[in-house]
Amino acid sequence: MIQVDDEIALVPLTAEVADAYAAHAERDYERMRRWLWWVDSGRTAADVRTFVATVEDRRLHDLGDCYTIVVNGEVAGAVDIHDVNRQHSVGAIGYWLGSTYGGRGIMTRAVVATAQLAFETHRLHRLELLAAVDNHASRAVAERAGFTLEAILHQRLWAPHGFDDAALYAKLAPPSS
Repeated sequence: MIQVDDEIALVPLTAEVADAYAAHAERDYERMRRWLWWVDSGRTAADVRTFVATVEDRRLHDLGDCYTIVVNGEVAGAVDIHDVNRQHSVGAIGYWLGSTYGGRGIMTRAVVATAQLAFETHRLHRLELLAAVDNHASRAVAERAGFTLEAILHQRLWAPHGFDDAALYAKLAPPSS
């Protein structure tokens, strides 16, 4: 467990949170479905347990991880490091947060802490973040967390409604001292 601050902890994803994840996906289905392709196939506790197996494989092969965002003891969302390319020391970060936790800076703090983990624990040099151009909340998190907008990629992200243009953000590991 990584204690981000007095309110937030990042806990490696396990099957024990499957019911809580599924409850968020069900409650926030319409909002999440607009931006997250996986919601249609990831809404049940069984779906979450299947996803946990893919995360365990990532951990086993040192190709990233997924962390449950716990706020004051309650499951609030997730943040993950994925698409790790060891040859180039690059990975990607993704996240979601239950609607009842929005507007409090929780995701920004979780993303900052996860980026630090990506650089220090996972030994990445570059961390990329893709957000749909129209997903203003996600883009604001990226910017508040210190990511730099590098490009707009046309029709890069697929969601159930079709393809979205994506804002590509990146953050580099701090220089070694």
